[in-house]
Amino acid sequence: MCDNEGMEMKFILIIGAGELGRAVGKLLEDKPVAVSFWDADPAKMPGQKKLGELVPAADCVLLCIPSWAVRDAASKISAAGLRKEAAVVAFSKGIEAQSLKTMGELLPELLPVDQPFAVVGGPMLAAEIMDGKPAAAVIASKNAAVAGNLRELFASDHFKAEVSDDVFGVSLAGVLKNIYAVALGIADGLRMDGNQKGLLAGRAMEEMAKAAKALGAGAEAVSGTAGFADFLATAYSPYSRNRETGEEIVKSGKCGLKGEGLVSLLPLMDRLGAALDAKAASGFPLLQLIRMIAVDCEPAGPAFESFWKSGQAL
Repeated sequence: MCDNEGMEMKFILIIGAGELGRAVGKLLEDKPVAVSFWDADPAKMPGQKKLGELVPAADCVLLCIPSWAVRDAASKISAAGLRKEAAVVAFSKGIEAQSLKTMGELLPELLPVDQPFAVVGGPMLAAEIMDGKPAAAVIASKNAAVAGNLRELFASDHFKAEVSDDVFGVSLAGVLKNIYAVALGIADGLRMDGNQKGLLAGRAMEEMAKAAKALGAGAEAVSGTAGFADFLATAYSPYSRNRETGEEIVKSGKCGLKGEGLVSLLPLMDRLGAALDAKAASGFPLLQLIRMIAVDCEPAGPAFESFWKSGQAL
């Protein structure tokens, strides 16, 4: 099942036919359900049906799109005849710049009142899923039936899912791991050794926990599968777009690149600034370093050298 308890789930609609959407679709290949894709770029899905045909028939809608596309997608599926029983599930891991809200906070505002929804976190590198390698997820929803049915839907020998009711915590964990993974990518671009990267990862996890506490998230969400586990997968994998973004900044000398981590960086810092006083908000030196390099375009080498010499990595 994928929607409310007691309803038979037959048709899954995946919004987004990119790498993530295709990987999520692969997880459903051997399941007794029908799956269709829709993408805002028709070139990715030639001959795709209109949303007005797909959405009313869907028992579950999976949003496998970047966080900056969720507002438009939610508006479109709501207007296209979304069934009140259908669950809407966000795999997006980011903060919307205009509202400063995570996906778990944003969805209930964008969807019809009382529409069941869930967010998904955890180490789910698309390339590895496509190769049939193991992956894991945390499915978070205030609706226990939705979370349980989604876990049942996706469960397989290679994919394990946990359930949680901490929607905000799981959403925030996904945001934090993407942002801090950029730092490890920068480290790769600078060819740092294992000791330095280990210290950097440790500092990143410390700041992730500190940020989560400051914003009111449960510690378990950040320290578990949706947080630290996903961070380590994202920070060290050659398939990770956020890690690759950091490396690309160093190699190209360019900043302002677009990706979930960097798009969420300034909104996260704005939320931390609003939640903490100025002195406390400055207590995230690695977060500040990422901003200096990725947004303010300061050279990565000298910036990191100063970071190490200051002792802030310890």
